[in-house]
Amino acid sequence: MKSASPREDHLLKNSDVSAVESLVAGSISGAVARAITAPLDTIKIRLQLLLTHDKNSTISLTVKKLLRREGVTALWKGNVPAEILYVLYGASQFTSYSMLNNGLRDLQESFGFTMSRLLHTFTVGCGAGLASTVLTYPFDMLRTRLAASEAKQFLSMSKVAKDIYRDKGALGFFAGIRPSLLSIVASSGLFFWSYSLARSTTDKIHEQFGYRIWGVEAVCGFIAGSTAKAITFPLDTLRKRMQISHERNGFKVFRANYRNHGLFGFYRGFLVSLMKTAPTSAISVFVYEYSISATRKARVLL
Repeated sequence: MKSASPREDHLLKNSDVSAVESLVAGSISGAVARAITAPLDTIKIRLQLLLTHDKNSTISLTVKKLLRREGVTALWKGNVPAEILYVLYGASQFTSYSMLNNGLRDLQESFGFTMSRLLHTFTVGCGAGLASTVLTYPFDMLRTRLAASEAKQFLSMSKVAKDIYRDKGALGFFAGIRPSLLSIVASSGLFFWSYSLARSTTDKIHEQFGYRIWGVEAVCGFIAGSTAKAITFPLDTLRKRMQISHERNGFKVFRANYRNHGLFGFYRGFLVSLMKTAPTSAISVFVYEYSISATRKARVLL
């Protein structure tokens, strides 16, 4: 598609996006992404939480078993806390990204030093991942518990929350947060780093050939999400195991998983996770970028 100029990137180091703009756009992107990818998330969690070797634990057989035993609505188990999680995570991640992006850029100008664009983006992305994880982790815990349940009837979010509090107290809502911080912070940094690299590549294509890729935000988001997930997936599996385990020592959970399943066990469910993560990342970034552009155009018209 020919274009006079490349589409604006609101995640650039030099972009000027307010916290309010990011809050609104991030909330919308989280809600839309979750609504579309909820079934894949449930399947991914089921595959990650399989506790024994099962040669028949393929994606197709897992789906058939789930549908036969629990019905089609089971694909949306845990969707209420998940929707809350995605809205909060999208809002907090993109808002903190914009604030940290502006703050770190101003800091460099004030003290007279310059970070490379990719290092700047990776640092800001890690900070955004840290902030959003701490804020939304209890909802991630509830989502995992609900999605992992094989009961035919839906468990209420309040009942699961009461059970967690009764068994482990307030800290139970943060079980497994240490490997979560490592996996999500690293994943967030890698995601924004990969997205920035992909966008700069597409911009160069535009400059040299006068063409840009249709839906460039979605394409770059797809690439970035795939890259980040491939690198950090073992930590994500460890995090999920700790969320449903009574063991809080991450090393012990890691050792038990390796002893029972080997290295392959840390990548159980990776394919379906990638099938969910890549589209989610593509949708999330596309909706975020489009929402900011649309609201700015609307303000001009008004």
